[in-house]
Amino acid sequence: MREALQSLFLLRQAPNPTALAICLGLALAASVLLLYALHRLLGPRGRRWLIALVTFVGGLFFGLEWFYPARGHPSKNFLTDWIEPVSNMLTVVGAFTVGLGIYSLSQVHGRNVRLRRPGWHNSLAFFIAMVAMFVFGLWEHYLHLREPLPKLVPWPKGIYEILFSGLFAPLQAATFSLLAFYIASAAYRAFRIRTAEAGLMMAAAFVVMLGQVPVGAWLTSAIPAASGWSFFRLEKLGEWVLAWLNTPAQRAITFGVAIGALAMSLRVWLSLERGTFFSEQS
Repeated sequence: MREALQSLFLLRQAPNPTALAICLGLALAASVLLLYALHRLLGPRGRRWLIALVTFVGGLFFGLEWFYPARGHPSKNFLTDWIEPVSNMLTVVGAFTVGLGIYSLSQVHGRNVRLRRPGWHNSLAFFIAMVAMFVFGLWEHYLHLREPLPKLVPWPKGIYEILFSGLFAPLQAATFSLLAFYIASAAYRAFRIRTAEAGLMMAAAFVVMLGQVPVGAWLTSAIPAASGWSFFRLEKLGEWVLAWLNTPAQRAITFGVAIGALAMSLRVWLSLERGTFFSEQS
């Protein structure tokens, strides 16, 4: 069984491309038939229990592999050899979420275009951009151009460079640059001194910002760097605030987030978290 899984999910062990294509086609057909049969045979309650069982077994497998003592090998137990094929299987299953996302976006934007809702031209631009990047991205990938590139590159490669380097990358940079204005606006609202805590945060931010720029070092340059008062130079004071005040606070926040993530993971693993699917099926 393990060898069959490895031959299916490890591409390097495929005997030839034809056999691999046949295996993938058979696996896809079997998966569709299995999902159809489960959907027809199992009711809402049965599908709920099946999802809970698969979730529990998947979490139990990785938990046991990590905590079960190694026997006969310093870093392996009876589940270690299954990690790679099972991980590849999960990667394949997770890749289907890309198709699900494309289907969901196409459904929403297609409805906007069909009903001519306000801003429908943005939805039309989404379809044009998605199809163009998909077609010319795959085309450029399968050209198999070698480095260095020839002086006269094929036109699909040129169109791909225009779409990616000439449109996508600048638009992405412009979108992220707009975040600076939102950050500045949020900082202005957060730093309005109304309480003692807000005043303390404002003072700490002022010291840290001045300690990062040459103006701050110039303001306290009169304090000798080798004297006992060098701690009060703005660059030293800003570094102390970051290392001794900000870092412990960040670690405490990270620790709290980790505990929350662990609790949420346990709830999902034990199917105690009732999401949209379970709430509708109950």
